[in-house]
Formats: sequence, C-alpha cells, structure tokens
Amino acid sequence: MTRRVGLGRWLLFWAIALGGAAFDLAIKSMIFARVGEPPAPSASIIRGILEFQTSLNPGALWGFGRTLPYSSQIFAGLSIVAGIAICYWLFVRGAATSLALTIALGLIMAGALGNCYDRLVYGHVRDFVHFHVDSIGFDCAIFNFADNMLVLGAVILVLFALRPEAPVVCDPTAVAPDQASSALTPESVESIRPA
Repeated sequence: MTRRVGLGRWLLFWAIALGGAAFDLAIKSMIFARVGEPPAPSASIIRGILEFQTSLNPGALWGFGRTLPYSSQIFAGLSIVAGIAICYWLFVRGAATSLALTIALGLIMAGALGNCYDRLVYGHVRDFVHFHVDSIGFDCAIFNFADNMLVLGAVILVLFALRPEAPVVCDPTAVAPDQASSALTPESVESIRPA
C-alpha cells in the first residue's frame, strides 16, 4: 500500500536536489575559472592540509572505475536510473512521508545531478577539493561538493536504517474495528465480571 505524499515533501526534496546541484555546478565553474584547468598549479587554502586543485575525473566517486571504457557515459546512465528509482520510491511508493528519507535522498539526487551534468556536458566530472595531512602522510582523492552531498545522503540513510525500532506495545483491551459490535455482548461482560 502506498502512502500519500504532501506537497511540502515534494518541495523540500526538489529544493535540496536542484539547489544542491546548482550550488555544486556554480562552485565548480567558479573554482575552475579562478584556478584554471588542470594541470594548473593548486591554490593553497590551509597550508599542508587543504587546497584547490582542479582535476578531471572520468570515473565515479574518488575516481572509482575511471579506467573503464566509456566510464563517463556508464556512470551518467547509472545516475539517471538512480534518479528515476529515487523519485519512484519517494513519491510513488510513499517513502517521502519520512523526513529523514526525503532529506537523504534529496542530497543523493543533488550529488547525482551535479556530477551527471558534468559527465554529459564535459565528458568527465570536475573535481577541485584536495584534502591531505602532510604531517601524517594522509592524502585523500580530489573531490567536489556533489561528492560530499552523495556521501552525506548515504550516511543519513545508514543512520536511518540503523535507528532502533519503536517497541510494539500490545493493548489487550484493544478491539479490532470489525469486532467492536460483537465484543461487548452480555455473555462476554459476564465472563469478565469478578466472581
């Protein structure tokens, strides 16, 4: 059985999805215009920890699958399929009645839209955030804000899935609606009267 989804959840989901994607694309364009196309020199934000370093990624998150033939087209197609599945689950199957799921899947949709746009228009994803801690030898793959939204949405989904279920309390005095008319017969009242 599907649940009716209110207009507010539609608006919330699309505000997150389209707003997040627009933010991601605007920041990418701004950073690439200021720093330059790769192999432009990086711009240090926090010395030895964070810098803007432009990079072109034909693969998925953190460069996964970048060596596959037609990887950009494959991941663009997967993003479109995922977007359709998300909309179906939220609005046809009614999952959007959950605020947590609406927010999580809105973030995932935002990230998918931002990176899918890059793949379809440029043939690769534009990455620019390079986080590394030189003092301990840690070096993270270069990423963008769409990647952050995808990860944050996935984390919310995991937390939602791991939340403790509310205990089901059985009320022995509760009567099913179809039994209400026959529940209180003179015989049943006599049977529960103390001796």
